[in-house]
Amino acid sequence: MLRSLAEKDPSAKVYVFPFDEACFSALKKLNLSFVELVSLSDFESADLLRVKQERTKGEYCWTCTPWILRYCFDTFSLDHCTYIDADLYFFSNPQVLLEETKESSVMITEHRYTPKYDQSATSGIYCVQFVFFRNDSDGKNVLHWWADKCLEWCYARFEDGKFGDQKYLDHWPSQFNRVHVLKHLGGGVAPWNVQQYTLIQHQNDEIILEETKTKKPFYLVFYHFHDVKLESSQISFYGNSYFIHEKMYGSIYAQYSKALNSNYSDIQHYQISSETVIPIINDFAHRLNYDKSVKEGSLTETHLFLSFDPNLSTQKKYQFNFPCSAKIQELELDLPIHETSISGPGIFQFIFLPMKGSANECKIKKITILGTSLEGEDQTIVWEKKVIQKLANGNWQKRNGNSFFFYSTHGFLTFPLRLKKIHSITMNIEYRWIDPIEAAMEISKLSPINRILKKIGL
Repeated sequence: MLRSLAEKDPSAKVYVFPFDEACFSALKKLNLSFVELVSLSDFESADLLRVKQERTKGEYCWTCTPWILRYCFDTFSLDHCTYIDADLYFFSNPQVLLEETKESSVMITEHRYTPKYDQSATSGIYCVQFVFFRNDSDGKNVLHWWADKCLEWCYARFEDGKFGDQKYLDHWPSQFNRVHVLKHLGGGVAPWNVQQYTLIQHQNDEIILEETKTKKPFYLVFYHFHDVKLESSQISFYGNSYFIHEKMYGSIYAQYSKALNSNYSDIQHYQISSETVIPIINDFAHRLNYDKSVKEGSLTETHLFLSFDPNLSTQKKYQFNFPCSAKIQELELDLPIHETSISGPGIFQFIFLPMKGSANECKIKKITILGTSLEGEDQTIVWEKKVIQKLANGNWQKRNGNSFFFYSTHGFLTFPLRLKKIHSITMNIEYRWIDPIEAAMEISKLSPINRILKKIGL
């Protein structure tokens, strides 16, 4: 965010309030000429420290938003100041947005939710992502009111028309004087509204979008990179909350990924800890192809859960994948576990989901478990076909011998197990993917008595 802003608006002066020592230390090493760091010891007041103990880290950051702006006005004697979120990235100069504030003391930005994602009722009409204040009587009137309200109540829940620091903005245009709502569509494009726009041009790092409904083109000024996650020690851009077109990943997200990778290379020089960034095209293609492969049955997403109590309230998940097809496949699944029972007489169950997301047939030929008995001795448990047939419980539509047919997409098997420790589980299985037509036909054949027999495991 900082470097994209400085590149697009060289006149920008940024005041950064790091909320932990690692962030403060990293920014100090980078020594960015346009950044002035403000430590918590300089910023935090007695009132803020009082409520800090009552709120989570996230809630406390939200509480501080208006107080950061007040500190900047009081300490640096600024004519105006704009709060910006750290997960924004600037694709063009934001001065075009500030041009709209000439007759205003405050400017706020709408979420502009795509209808199916509309959370205005609980999260607010406006987004605290880019909030402008002028240091005049009308601006300070709004800012001081907001700061007092956040000090009084600022939590990550919807309650009595409030949510964090954000729902307070809902009535500003009607409640206060000289409050302007940003009109430029390029300010505040985000995962919750990007579905309303079409990519028109991406050239020389400039992106032009078009509002699909009105055919109105506009330059993208900043994008809000909400829901970028850290998964398996790498940054992932692919989220499940909102649909984002592949072209947007290939332009907006690709440029952000490129910038993050560039920053990562730079900060290595300063020995600052950071994370590797997956190039966005590879990340998106991998996740898209993975989901497609699982759905089409060419790849399994198989889960094994260990339950540490008889009520199944404490579980640990193991996930693994292997190729699949409509033909019978043979597999020896060897899982090193190394788990110890945390309470009671031992681990009670393990739960096996053969192929999440697909209808399938799973024939378990043998299960071998290495562990430590409740008496502390090494123990090898071997279950053959008849024992498996007797012990298995779960959710399947049809069983033939020890073949279990799962015509739904979330069938599972459970097995009782009492050990102090588990070292490994080996499963010898045959399996195949069942196409939707076969699954639908088999489900239609199930009579009420068949369903009852299935429930009792016959």
